[in-house]
Amino acid sequence: MREWAGDFAEFLESEQNASPNTRAAYARDLGQWFSFLETEGIQNDEITGEDVYAFIGSLKNREQALERRTQARKLSAIKSFFRFLERRKLTEKNPARSLKAARYKRLLPRPLRPLELEALLDDGISDTFTALRDKALWETIYSSGMRVSEALSLDMGRFSVEFVPEELTVMGKGSKARVVYLGKAAREALSEYLPVRADQLYRQAKNTPALFINAKGTPLTRRGAHYLIKKRVNALGLDARVSPHSLRHSFATDLLNAGADIRHVQEMLGHASVSTTQNYTQVAKERLFDVYRKAHPHGRS
Repeated sequence: MREWAGDFAEFLESEQNASPNTRAAYARDLGQWFSFLETEGIQNDEITGEDVYAFIGSLKNREQALERRTQARKLSAIKSFFRFLERRKLTEKNPARSLKAARYKRLLPRPLRPLELEALLDDGISDTFTALRDKALWETIYSSGMRVSEALSLDMGRFSVEFVPEELTVMGKGSKARVVYLGKAAREALSEYLPVRADQLYRQAKNTPALFINAKGTPLTRRGAHYLIKKRVNALGLDARVSPHSLRHSFATDLLNAGADIRHVQEMLGHASVSTTQNYTQVAKERLFDVYRKAHPHGRS
């Protein structure tokens, strides 16, 4: 079964337009699944639905922190793989077809409070390469609403030490293009970062095209970005749940609180459905009451 993993990966990329993150996660999940089958001595034609549940259960026992959503993703990877095998007529049975994941509540990061956002973006502590880069990255995500992976995919083809654009076209999930905007604070942070970025590359003798780089002059990764914000959050004593995605969440919530139309916010976030945008936004009660008071004929005082 392991021999078909490469074909499945190509199928996800070319026919399903799966994101790089999804493809990487599925590859890890299936690698664990294949190892489980080999360890247990289960042949391809012997696999049952119970074997799939036993596999996920074995991970839960070994990794106590395994969340329900992670279990659901692993099951989704296996179900997708078997559907692929069926379509290519590589198997006559699909033991995962009727399996269902346990329902789980998706926990989204809460938006940052104004003082938390101010503390996170404060650059008064240091003017080092890492401090200026981090501020530029956080300001870019908060200003534009980009996913961290989208921000990290930006390259110098659209930037220079002398020029930072006000708007960008980025490729989101499903290879869908959208326009995002960089506000004044983000452009200023990037203008301060770009010269030190050039100095860092010169010192490391690198010619990396990525906009956001690490101290070694190579592209900053998602894992690296999460580590950096956690380090900053711990140093400031902020809520441990704060992550790069919290900035995207704050972007959406702050726009809605200021009266932006949810359809416009949906477009800026790159959501295919407005229901997804509603999950990401938490409009303040004061804002809801203000809308009611102004719009409802009996709500005016």
